[in-house]
Amino acid sequence: MPVAEPAQPRTNPPACDSGQVVRWVSESLRNLVREHIPLLSSESAVVFDSPAEIEAVGENKLSLFLYQIEHNTWLRNLPPGLSRRQQQPPRVEVAPPPMAVDLVYAMVPYAKSASIELVLANELMRLFHNAPVLRGPLLHPGLRKSGNEHIEIVPRDASIDTLRDLWAGFGGKPYKLTKLYLASPVRIPSREPFETGMVTQTEWSIANTRPLPPSFRDQEP
Repeated sequence: MPVAEPAQPRTNPPACDSGQVVRWVSESLRNLVREHIPLLSSESAVVFDSPAEIEAVGENKLSLFLYQIEHNTWLRNLPPGLSRRQQQPPRVEVAPPPMAVDLVYAMVPYAKSASIELVLANELMRLFHNAPVLRGPLLHPGLRKSGNEHIEIVPRDASIDTLRDLWAGFGGKPYKLTKLYLASPVRIPSREPFETGMVTQTEWSIANTRPLPPSFRDQEP
């Protein structure tokens, strides 16, 4: 069944702060997991720590580890937005294009037994299958204020070599089941809009720089 979106956001809308956008995406994912997977509903069950920092013994836990931030090449060269201001003399508001990035998460479930870890993995994959997009109340209010109306959650296939290299950086920790997901696109405002003057009148003239034929003045108009 489709995942039901919560009727009310968890927090009141904060002022837009472009330095918080990445954190807000992670918090949106954490809230989604906690609200729809009962085994991970406790306050401390979903953490942003890497597997190298987790010692989960006898408790259910999910490492929601952001391990890569990539530029979104498709949205990298967007033009600025323009809107006319109703005033005299006319002015134009220029909204610089945001920086668009993709966030790559490694999600690693922990539990007191291997069988429960399999249940967590099953529930996690089913959740993101049923809710493949963060939108509306699933988004942190700050994300909507920063221009992020929807963020897709895309499963990312990884080879055994990719996962081996990833876990090689976790300080000798034994490999655990790892699922990679991409949150895309995430728009980070670059700078505040500014106003500039607007061209309302132009003048032009034509100058003939080619030499005129000798008989030009003898021709009838």
